[in-house]
Amino acid sequence: MKNKWIVSILSAALMFVFFFALQSCNRAAQCPLCNRDIHQHMQVSITHNSIPMKTCCMSCALTYKTQVKNVEIKAATDFLTNGSIDPEKAFYVVDSDISPCIQDPKVQKFIREPNAVLHACYDRCEPGILAFKNSGDAKTFVRTHGGQLQSFDQLPNWLPTKGMHHHD
Repeated sequence: MKNKWIVSILSAALMFVFFFALQSCNRAAQCPLCNRDIHQHMQVSITHNSIPMKTCCMSCALTYKTQVKNVEIKAATDFLTNGSIDPEKAFYVVDSDISPCIQDPKVQKFIREPNAVLHACYDRCEPGILAFKNSGDAKTFVRTHGGQLQSFDQLPNWLPTKGMHHHD
């Protein structure tokens, strides 16, 4: 009787561990800068003091680069193919109607205070910036989803941290 009880407890414990192991395998990797899910078709490879890391999106990576020293953006991800691309050679669509980081339902856009609800005006992942390997793909995307076609050098002008968020 005692052995059956021990076997039952061990079986339950193993099932519990197995269940939670499966749950953690299904989770997306988290961005070390903002703790949002890293979207495979938007991730950016950077280094900080030569230490490699992946970020959730180009806006998050560029914002980090403006905030600290010794950050290099090593690779962007093609939005359509998930392939790695040289960030300086990519074509970027900024501020389209597709932006997984800021459209995530877990993202709080309101700050609740005892006597007020305040709208959050800053988000390190805004605006949405999507990378494309081919200019034709980027132009087709803009026709369907809006946004502005930009080069890598133009991207910092869109960041709220620069105080120059514009749409020209």
